[in-house]
Amino acid sequence: MDKVTIKGLSFHARHGCHKEERLTGGNFEADIDIYVDNSTASKTDKIEDAVDYVRVMEIAERVFSQPKNLIESVASILGEELLKSFSTASRIDIQIKKLGPPVRHQLEYVAVSTSIERKQNN
Repeated sequence: MDKVTIKGLSFHARHGCHKEERLTGGNFEADIDIYVDNSTASKTDKIEDAVDYVRVMEIAERVFSQPKNLIESVASILGEELLKSFSTASRIDIQIKKLGPPVRHQLEYVAVSTSIERKQNN
């Protein structure tokens, strides 16, 4: 099993349950691991046979542009979209970080992680 990794993909987005988060938005990072068999791509040397990381970033940008209350929802939607887009992917691991959330405590970020595996029928 091979893996394509994208670390620290950054977006300014309007996710959150509080009015201020929806108005001003905040900074987010995504770490994405896509588990895939790269044997065909490594032989053909064609982007069509690989997980195109530029396309992954475009999908993530589209998902992040749609405000959600919870970063759990963002992670789940992004994972499902990536599985739909890359038929050779068997599993997607995602961590979404909300950097400097607007709370009264000092912290660097809050994060959620999820793993989404391809089922027999998708």
